[in-house]
Amino acid sequence: MEENLHQNITEKNTSLVNNTVYEEPLPAPLQEEGGRDNEKIYPNGGGNKPDSKPDIKPDIKPDIKPDTMKSYRADCLKLGFFLTVTLLIRDLASGLSPLLERLFENPDTASPSLVYAIKLMYSGICLQIIPSILAAVMLKYSLKNICGGFKAPKNTKKAIANFPALYGAGMSVNLVTMGIILLLNAKGGIGDMVNTTGLNPPNFGSSFILFFLLTVIAPFFEEFIFRGAVLRLLQPYGNGLAIFVSAFCFGIYHGNFRQFFYAFALGICLGYIAVATKSLFCSTILHALFNSVGGIIMIFISTDAFKIRALDPAAELTDGQHLVMTFYALFMTAVLITAIFGFASMIKKLIKIKKFSPPKLWAEVSNGKKLAVLAHSGSVIAAELLMIDVMGENYMIKLILMLIGQ
Repeated sequence: MEENLHQNITEKNTSLVNNTVYEEPLPAPLQEEGGRDNEKIYPNGGGNKPDSKPDIKPDIKPDIKPDTMKSYRADCLKLGFFLTVTLLIRDLASGLSPLLERLFENPDTASPSLVYAIKLMYSGICLQIIPSILAAVMLKYSLKNICGGFKAPKNTKKAIANFPALYGAGMSVNLVTMGIILLLNAKGGIGDMVNTTGLNPPNFGSSFILFFLLTVIAPFFEEFIFRGAVLRLLQPYGNGLAIFVSAFCFGIYHGNFRQFFYAFALGICLGYIAVATKSLFCSTILHALFNSVGGIIMIFISTDAFKIRALDPAAELTDGQHLVMTFYALFMTAVLITAIFGFASMIKKLIKIKKFSPPKLWAEVSNGKKLAVLAHSGSVIAAELLMIDVMGENYMIKLILMLIGQ
């Protein structure tokens, strides 16, 4: 009797499975004594009758979660609005910067160092501080994370040890990009490779202000925005997706073709470290170390010795200036060795990347589909148009300059 009953149940469930995409698990045979609870045997409310049909939902596939997709689309809209507003502020700040310069047209009113410091402060407020506040409000990433998100994790030392690989990845991409640019227009120099502000210091003292901006202000607020607000917003839908999109936004935010590619590579590395350590502490330290190399180079470039040699390589230098150039040569040698060692370390890590890959989230939907949904979101399309303008002709900035009579 028990065998016939089990065969009857199996046949009915098999028939149901064949006629719908919804795969109902087959219940175990009833026991004559001490049988299991009906809800456990028939989770869809089949009752205690073997031939009762389970509830079937043919319009819902088990591998797609409508609620997850709905929330993902909503978060894509949030991200698009944030990027649109942030890029508009960037263009507005760049377009209005000539008005700031008008206030200091008379050289007797302020020293070059003070004017430069004000310009850097203006840049920091518009490009780092205001976007951080917007990220906290629009992406609902609490400003409390500025403190809480920067706590050192237990694996800090292991994460910081990845600096050579991170630097090798960033600088190798940077060198390739700069080489292409130099071949195309024969313009550029080492200052263009390391100075992300576009504001070259007028003297030696001003270079330390730039160093502070590059190593403290920029890493702190940029990590909060991109590895904090943007990455955490998208992380529930996939670590790989969150790392890629946050790195892409980070590259675009640098505002020019020259710096996009190495910033994108750097963003991939920093995003992976932020996910692996579950903290912004290590990514911020590594970001600061990466920028510090460029900051130190800018300090050397601002010295009289470097300026004299740039104008006339055969010019005679004082003993102090010779010492400066010697230290510069030693420093650049150390940077080159670090970059070469880091590049080799990066290749080694890429070969073994599967061993260290973060766990996949929402894996039932491919990353390609996720990116397609993101790219076709209305607010993201507006941001994409601004991205093209930022990386291209900067028509928005030209329009603002025309309106203010520049």
